[in-house]
Amino acid sequence: MKQFKYNENNHSGLYRHRISIRKSILTKDELLQEIETFEDYGRYWAMIKTLKGSEIIGAGREQTKFEKRFVVKYTKSLDEFINTEQTSFVIVQKGIVYDVKSAINDDDMNVTVTIVVEGRS
Repeated sequence: MKQFKYNENNHSGLYRHRISIRKSILTKDELLQEIETFEDYGRYWAMIKTLKGSEIIGAGREQTKFEKRFVVKYTKSLDEFINTEQTSFVIVQKGIVYDVKSAINDDDMNVTVTIVVEGRS
């Protein structure tokens, strides 16, 4: 019988943000043009860590650009999805769409998956 070991850096209370992962699907319209749409793949509880934020002045207006890191619990289906899709999926959290820059199984330990994203403005 294993003793209970509390891990201060990785407990369920840290995973309190709900995110949706959406995969990209190419469809054709009546003019046979390909349109990229997104379909829900799954909803996960995630831990959020903000990497950086910056303001950019472009096209005569100010834009905000920010990067975040979502950490989710590992599941085999999520790992297979990431291996097949690479970075062609998006994450939605509180109505904000984030483009995925990278997704990695942390240390190949099958405990957590870190997804680095960039917010759309």
